[in-house]
Amino acid sequence: MMKKINQLKKSIQRLSEADAKKMLLLTLINEQSRDSMLQFLLQQAEERDPSKVQTVHIVFGHSPGGSLKTAFRNPDYAKSEEIIVVPGNFSVGPLKDVHTRDGIEARFQWLEQRYLIEDDGLIICEREMKEAIEKIKNIPPHQDILIWTCQNAHEQIGLRLVLAMLEQKINDIYVLDTFQLFHELYTLPQLAEDHYPRSTGEVSTEDLLYFYEHFQGWPLKEALRHSLCKEGLNLLMDDYDCIHTWKYHELWCNNNEDREDDFIIACAKRLQEEQEEVHYQVAARLIGEVLGHMEELREVEWIDYRLRQLIQQGIFSYQGELKGILHYKVKLADAMNCNPT
Repeated sequence: MMKKINQLKKSIQRLSEADAKKMLLLTLINEQSRDSMLQFLLQQAEERDPSKVQTVHIVFGHSPGGSLKTAFRNPDYAKSEEIIVVPGNFSVGPLKDVHTRDGIEARFQWLEQRYLIEDDGLIICEREMKEAIEKIKNIPPHQDILIWTCQNAHEQIGLRLVLAMLEQKINDIYVLDTFQLFHELYTLPQLAEDHYPRSTGEVSTEDLLYFYEHFQGWPLKEALRHSLCKEGLNLLMDDYDCIHTWKYHELWCNNNEDREDDFIIACAKRLQEEQEEVHYQVAARLIGEVLGHMEELREVEWIDYRLRQLIQQGIFSYQGELKGILHYKVKLADAMNCNPT
C-alpha cells in the first residue's frame, strides 16, 4: 500500500498544473473515473528509462496534448513515447525570441494587457512554455522527433519555431499533419479543402492513435527542413507582427488587431436576425458563434478581447461586468442594427 502511495506522489509531482486540474475536475464530475485515473497515474509513476524512449512528440496546445497523452496510455507507448506540450496559441501575440526566457516573458506581458484570465492561468501557461522550450532544447540526439501540426497559423508557426530551435540537432524529424492525414485516411483527397479538422485539438483521441499507427512518413528532407527552419528564425527575429493567419498554405503576418472585428459584427447581426425581439445575449454565445464559423483558429480570450474593444468603441452595448464571458451580455448598438449586413 505504501509503495502505491509513493508511486502516486511521484506521478502527481510530474503532472503539469493544467493536467492536474483536468484530472481533479473529471474525478469530481464522474466518480466512476477514479479507478481509471489511479491506473493511469500508477503507470506514469514507473521510472522511464531515457534510453528506451524512441520518439519525442511535440504538440501545440493543452487540448491536443491531453488527447495524445490519453492515446498513449498503453504501457508500451508510455515507455517508448515522450510528449512535450507547448501551451498557448501562436496565431496572436509577439514571437520575437520566444525560444528564450526573456522572449517568453515579453510575449505573456503582451497577452496580459489584453486577456482576462482568472486563477493565474497566464502565469501557469508562461511557466509551462518555459519548461517545454527547455525540454525541446535538451532532446537527446538518439531520439526521433515527431512534430504534430495542422493547417492553421498556430500550429504552422509552432512547427517553424521548433525547427528553428532544433537547427543544430542531428535527430531525424518527422512532421504529422493531422489535416492532411485525416483526408488521406478517411475522405477523398479532392475534398480535403472543404472539410475539417481545423486543428489537431479537434481530432479525437482514437483518431490520433490511429493516425500515429498508420503514419508512414519519412524524415524531413534537408532542403525542406532548412527552408522551414529559416522561416522560424525569421519569426523569432520579428519585433513587429503580432497577428498571424494561414492562407493558401502560407503564413500571413501583420499587426492589425482589428482584422476579425467585422466578422464578429456579422455574427452578431446573424444571431440577432434569428430573434423575434432583439435582446442582450450572454457574450459566450456570440464568442462561440464566432469561433465556430471563422476560418482561422483563435482563442476564446482573443475574441473576448476584441468584443470588449468593440464595446469601448460604442459598436456594442452591454449589461453586467466585463470580467469574464459569462459575466456580461451584449447586443449591437441601435445604429449598427440599422446598417445592412
